[in-house]
Amino acid sequence: MTAAFPDNSASDLAAIIDAIERGDPAQALELASDALRRAQYPLAVQHVTEQLARETGAAAAAAAAPELWRRYGGLLARTGHLAEAREALDIALALEPKVYRARIDAGTVAFMRAELDSAATHFERAAALAPGDPEPLASLAAIAARRQRHGEARALAERALELRPGLVTAHMAIARADLAEGHADRADARMTQLLSHASLSDTQRVGALDLRADARDALGTPAGAYVDYVERNAILERVNAPRIALEVPERRIDQARRLAAWFDAAPPAPWQARASADEVRTARGHVFLLGFPRSGTTLLEKALAGHPDVATLEEVDHLAEAGEHLLAGDAALKELMALTAARADELRADYWRGVEGTVGAPLAGRILVDKMPLHTVALPLIARLFPDATILFALRDPRDVVLSCFRRRFQVNAAMYEFLTLQGAARYYDAVMTLATRYRALLPLEFREVRHEALVADFESELRKVLEFIGADWNPAVLEFAERARLRPGTPSDLQLVRGLNAEGIGQWRRYEPFLAPARALLDPWVEQFGYAP
Repeated sequence: MTAAFPDNSASDLAAIIDAIERGDPAQALELASDALRRAQYPLAVQHVTEQLARETGAAAAAAAAPELWRRYGGLLARTGHLAEAREALDIALALEPKVYRARIDAGTVAFMRAELDSAATHFERAAALAPGDPEPLASLAAIAARRQRHGEARALAERALELRPGLVTAHMAIARADLAEGHADRADARMTQLLSHASLSDTQRVGALDLRADARDALGTPAGAYVDYVERNAILERVNAPRIALEVPERRIDQARRLAAWFDAAPPAPWQARASADEVRTARGHVFLLGFPRSGTTLLEKALAGHPDVATLEEVDHLAEAGEHLLAGDAALKELMALTAARADELRADYWRGVEGTVGAPLAGRILVDKMPLHTVALPLIARLFPDATILFALRDPRDVVLSCFRRRFQVNAAMYEFLTLQGAARYYDAVMTLATRYRALLPLEFREVRHEALVADFESELRKVLEFIGADWNPAVLEFAERARLRPGTPSDLQLVRGLNAEGIGQWRRYEPFLAPARALLDPWVEQFGYAP
């Protein structure tokens, strides 16, 4: 269950919808308000309810319930809580499906979550509600651009611009199509003109800088691209710093360093002893795909997802609650070290229940591949709960990894926040790799390294080795990864994979070498340890 709503949010929604269907809006409002009071973002809820009360008055409260939920969803979206925002907007639309602004907001959240079919449905319905408004057209253009349908994106965006010439979303959709079709100069010029307007919001400016940086990179001017990446990330850092400080009790880099220090001092014997393996599961195999972001894990996951005997779980954290408790401090780590069988059974059951709900298909007889690169930090938890699991550990040239983490635009969460400066990304990489090295020497888990460069150079041969390691036979469907990435292009890696296998990202660091210089003291030891050319 997501953080913003209690575990009974599904029943809350059902009760609200039932009240509406019974023609009892007052009861629906009472139920909605009660659900909001029990949420975990009371300040946001208080802001919404107070503002709504001022604008509508008590007499109009029942009619205003959809607006309450819409505004709450908007607040959650603006503070980065996209799953929770989607739930709130779903409630708003269940109360009143024909609210134009709720459709736009729900489509925007779905787009940000890479749920492109859902986003398109919301924007199409918004267009039907307001045929003369260009905003849904521009948003549909952005979806077409994400799907690599560049002609469609350009046509929709041009229609939107006829209605409103300054519409930022439409300009960006055209620029994205230009860039994808090899006209980086046009994308650069359009974004430069757009960025000259002081009226851009932070979100719009971030998007325009991101696009112009990529255009300048394509034009062979990395210095100009780097300046834009720095400015884009500075905005993201300024906007997200208050939220991260409020919501994250411990920075991710501090967590990695604390764990490394603790395990350096911990007695090795309890960790080297293999935990009990009496786990009951339906899957016949269990694999964790780990490493560090931008190390090639998405390519590998998309390939394995094509195998009929494999079910993949892509960056859905079903260990979060257990990890937050059992990795939190000295007392928690001691509890993990001496984890009882009953507690382990309970945590395993929670994990598999969540996995089966997310995968949405039977796991019996299949191999589960749980891809979450930064679960590297949680390897002691994995070893205690899943001693029979195997580990695929993705490696890539550390200089390319850190540069890519800095350049690519992620949804900013506690981990991605560490990537907003090049030096910060290098520090975090160093901390996680230091921790991983300690874990690998200590924990009785079976590892196999998968080097991104080797995978790109000889894709089929490397995949055969990976499949043998995880216990699956060869199947040519694993080669069709680009189409799977195209179906749900949610991450920066997905957007690159839709173009198929290529070596463009290998050695990119050389073009940005002057800017990497301050980070080299941290990265060069890993370059040497992993055997990459100095």
